[in-house]
Amino acid sequence: MKFLFLHKFNSYWDKKLNELKLDYPDIEIIFPEKEKLSKEELLKDVDAIIGGFITKKELEFAKKLKIIFVPFAGVEQLPLDDLKERNIIISNAHGNGKYVAERAVALALALLGKIIYFHNDLKKGIWHGFTVGESIFESWNSIQGKKIGIMGFGAIGQNIAEFLKPFNTKIYILKNNKIAKLPKNVDKIYYNVDKIIEDSEILFLTLPLTEKTYEIINEERLMKMKDKFLINVGRGKLIHEEGLYNALKNRILKGVALDVWFNYPTSKNKNVMPSNYPIWEFDNVILSPHVGGYSYHATTAGINYTIDSIKKYLKEGMPLSIVDYNKKY
Repeated sequence: MKFLFLHKFNSYWDKKLNELKLDYPDIEIIFPEKEKLSKEELLKDVDAIIGGFITKKELEFAKKLKIIFVPFAGVEQLPLDDLKERNIIISNAHGNGKYVAERAVALALALLGKIIYFHNDLKKGIWHGFTVGESIFESWNSIQGKKIGIMGFGAIGQNIAEFLKPFNTKIYILKNNKIAKLPKNVDKIYYNVDKIIEDSEILFLTLPLTEKTYEIINEERLMKMKDKFLINVGRGKLIHEEGLYNALKNRILKGVALDVWFNYPTSKNKNVMPSNYPIWEFDNVILSPHVGGYSYHATTAGINYTIDSIKKYLKEGMPLSIVDYNKKY
């Protein structure tokens, strides 16, 4: 079986792919940069791809392709309709879920605790708190006892719930379909987006980006989120961009922390503002450059999951996870 490696390579990939070849010596792993042929030529003869990016045009060359192993969770960037038409399996990776969840919780604690706001002021000699007679109502907020809404209860959402439950929080989750019993660490299940928003004090977004979830937090919903905190580690376009800015400008939202964005750097332009609206001008906003799944531990966990998925496919004909084309995740 021939694999074409189309992901960012590092020493840990080298280690794990060598281990894979020891277990399955008959497989061939091709690296485009080591070959004289173009990527399009190489695609003609491969059975599988390791990587999360392939264009519709490139896919036309891959006549023998059976499966794509994506080393991360998101698949919205792939030509899903064309892949579905050809019955090509997409196996994405969920190994880094607990690390993305850790980042989400860290963002929430920093946001409610006003960590960055107080830090930046104190660097200028500006104090907050009892030393300058500031009201306790202007100080930081505790996450303890808060009502936590989690929209998206996969690996990330489940770990957010587990991490926050010891803070004596109430955990609310959103589901599409009825389930018989409460999952672990969950206090209440919602089947209505507006209701979970209404009842939550802090809302975490961990959803994939699909036609159904695009701008699920629309401007109308944002304007109803008075005094609520919003943390997004899913995809930037789960939120209506201009509506987010207006909700901050009009002091509707109490605070926002984002690790996912509306604009991203390109190979030609690496210095890009993450939004078309200056949300960074507000003191109750925390910016993070989409690194929830990008750390040593998170990356190696994603690689481990991908290698295990490949092994299962080679042994049993089925990977660890398969993307549902109808749900698009």
